[in-house]
Amino acid sequence: MNAKKFLTPKSQNKMCVLYNIGCIIYMYTLFQKIPFFVKKLQKFLLYICLVFFSTRCAQITPLTGGKKDAVSPKVIRFSPDNASLNFRSKVIEVQFDEYITIRDIANQFIITPQTNETPDIEVSGKTMKIIFNETLLPNTTYKLAFGNAISDLNESNILQNFEYIFSTGSNIDSLKLFGRIVNATDQKPAKEILIGLYDKGSSDSVMYKEKPLYISKSDENGNFKFSYLPNSLFKIIGIKDQNKNLLYDGSEEQIAYSNEFAKPADTSSIALTLFKEQASRTFVRKAFSAEYGKAYVIFNRPQKDITEVIAKGLISYNQTKLKDTLIVYYKNTFDTLQTIIHYTSRKTDTLYIKTSNKFSFDRRLKSNDIKYILRTNLTPLLPFYEMPSIELNVPVDSGNLSEEKIILIEQTDTSSKKIPFTLVKEDKWITSFKIRAELKPETSYALTFNKAAITSDDQRTNDSITYRFKTTSIDDHAQLRLKLFFPRKENYIIRLLNDKEQILDEKIVEFALNSTSEKIIDYKNLFPGNYFIQVVEDANKNGLFDTGDYFLKKQPELIFINPVPIKLLAGWEIENEWIIK
Repeated sequence: MNAKKFLTPKSQNKMCVLYNIGCIIYMYTLFQKIPFFVKKLQKFLLYICLVFFSTRCAQITPLTGGKKDAVSPKVIRFSPDNASLNFRSKVIEVQFDEYITIRDIANQFIITPQTNETPDIEVSGKTMKIIFNETLLPNTTYKLAFGNAISDLNESNILQNFEYIFSTGSNIDSLKLFGRIVNATDQKPAKEILIGLYDKGSSDSVMYKEKPLYISKSDENGNFKFSYLPNSLFKIIGIKDQNKNLLYDGSEEQIAYSNEFAKPADTSSIALTLFKEQASRTFVRKAFSAEYGKAYVIFNRPQKDITEVIAKGLISYNQTKLKDTLIVYYKNTFDTLQTIIHYTSRKTDTLYIKTSNKFSFDRRLKSNDIKYILRTNLTPLLPFYEMPSIELNVPVDSGNLSEEKIILIEQTDTSSKKIPFTLVKEDKWITSFKIRAELKPETSYALTFNKAAITSDDQRTNDSITYRFKTTSIDDHAQLRLKLFFPRKENYIIRLLNDKEQILDEKIVEFALNSTSEKIIDYKNLFPGNYFIQVVEDANKNGLFDTGDYFLKKQPELIFINPVPIKLLAGWEIENEWIIK
């Protein structure tokens, strides 16, 4: 195959210059032959020729294709016409003014009401065909929504929100339905949520077995809308349809519903709250030992009725705050940790958790891999009113803490001195303890744990480590007085969050029948920054946020969020009011 050679702009320019020099020489030769009386014009004419030919080579630019096409395809013909009545055709043809293509049709295309089989959609040149594979419902208005699936072939200009409407009856339904959906836990808009309308007479389990009659999706702001609806009542359900099957797959997905039927004739907007149901069946999702001495048992839902844990070599056990994870501490047990968990409301679980073997344990112990790991609250700054706290990776017998090998030193520019302290321990087996001492504001300290300050009978010990920190001054902190006006006399959980949405504090508020509906809450010694307040309506008074249950017709507990940050400045006392509604 012969390759076509193209001249670069640089080589084209060189050739142009050579060509023009040749033309000038030729013109000069001609001027030598003209009569004498015009020879005075010879020099002037040569200058003109030189300028003319030079400008031809001044700039060589490649040819362009003109202005870029930024116009979306346009429909020039429908067959049958859009908004047709008494529709009987099996095929719809849509002809455009340019070549088109379709993309992501599985996610973009929605037909309502839903058909048993999705129509076939074919594109050939400038024509798109929609082919139905079943008989349509009588006296029904259908809407074919293509979203952003259609674009031109060359520049991919999208024909946004293209729709085709028809009715198999004598009129087109024209009612609409609007709404908004938010997440239960943070009240933020829930986007890309499948909103479905079902027949009002359908069973409660319809969303498990049948696709919705009418479908919409929530946008970036959580808003959704339906159009071309009949004058009927519907069940309305929102689903975070992760596997795109248009069905609800239980607690693995999230759901929203309304306790009332949706009526398209209503002008008011429907509010939906999206939540994740707790699984109806409780089971152990995973059990493992990440390090010698500690095993995790992770459940599929919070466990509030564990009565007893039995295991060989058991030291102690506890649950995480959300109660969905059980932590089992053990010693002198190898290969397998048999763990028996008793509950008040269901059968006992017997687990066999794989652990280190004795050979591996001895080898790691010799290389100092089996040890106590310390975590503290000793960042470079420690609030002057707090005690240094130590958390261990596994429990220690409180009698195996050696105060003689723990040293607290107060440091100044000119001297340092040991500070007396006491260890604050709550149980015999502890995973954390505190150091009580008279710490001064704006003072530097060094806290040292010498090697073997913490020991166990299986030879586990700690490495030597020193923490250096400085206490804050009173003026480094801010004080907040929060005055809250509650909508009802219920139990509430008040959450204080930082600007990273981390919960820093939770307080329980209760109301007596004869009390007012307002409360004052004081927060002392907060670091400067932006803070947010959340209020959970704790209807069942269990001190936790409880999610919803579709079959029990139970909506998730209400969470009120004040989106306006409370800005706290060092040394300031701030008062803030919030009418919760």
